[in-house]
Amino acid sequence: MKTDRGSGTILALAAVVASTALFGGMQIVAHNVLNQHRLQAATEAMAIAATDALRGLTTGFPCVEANEIALKNMAIVDECRIVGLEVMISAHLDGLGIVLTAKARAGPSY
Repeated sequence: MKTDRGSGTILALAAVVASTALFGGMQIVAHNVLNQHRLQAATEAMAIAATDALRGLTTGFPCVEANEIALKNMAIVDECRIVGLEVMISAHLDGLGIVLTAKARAGPSY
């Protein structure tokens, strides 16, 4: 007859491998969530800087100012649209296997 000798070792090893894989997957999800929030904050900063340049509060061209902030945050500006005194920015960032996108709009308050 065969015995179950050593089956506990295999079961423990399987539990360690499964928990390590789960931990690694959760780290990827957490990293992408954090990067999404950082991208949104950077996109909002781009829109505000572009609006300031449009209104003459700072020097420079609005979309150029937005691109400079995007470069500092490792993001890529997809769209920089100016309508009146409002600026609409769309940007993306390559996450871990996922492309993260964010949009922001800034202008004077009425």
